[in-house]
Amino acid sequence: MPESEAYITVCQLMRTHGVKGYIKAMPLTHDLDRHESLEKVRLKKTNGEEIDLEIEDSKLANTLWLLKFKGYDTPESLVHFVNGDVMIPESERLPAPEGEYYIDDLEGFRVHTQDGRDIGEVLEVQELPTVNAFNIRFDDAFKSEFSAKDVLAPWIHDCVLSIDEDGGFIVCDSDYLRALCPEDHSSEARDDGEA
Repeated sequence: MPESEAYITVCQLMRTHGVKGYIKAMPLTHDLDRHESLEKVRLKKTNGEEIDLEIEDSKLANTLWLLKFKGYDTPESLVHFVNGDVMIPESERLPAPEGEYYIDDLEGFRVHTQDGRDIGEVLEVQELPTVNAFNIRFDDAFKSEFSAKDVLAPWIHDCVLSIDEDGGFIVCDSDYLRALCPEDHSSEARDDGEA
């Protein structure tokens, strides 16, 4: 596998299973049958070491996978794999289901308001404990209207009205975005009037 290519985690290894070299894995994909098409993978062990492996056999057991790696035929040979991440090249990732998105695909999207103005950029999407949020940086021309600082816009319908994957932008409610901004623009207006 090429060293320069980015990798994504497709499952996390759990504990060994049986005596023939199988290990349980928690899938991190929307397609539980994905294990059937996995062949060559990269394992990132808990110590950070990465090794390339070949999957000899795989099975679905309820919502978990049972994986058998070529050349690893006993539970003892798999002990150092427990809690490791099984990764595949990003180019082999399955498309997201209709109406769903991979979070990292939305980074770099433009931010539009409901009236069509292009006001900023999505720097990243953060997975927070209660909700995912878009980290937004406003363009210079809109910093006085919104904020000079980056803001976290929650991925809820009141804030994020729609996502245009083909166009590469999200549409946000401008009033909701203003309410998130740390600067108090109304006090600036009052200060100007008192001078």
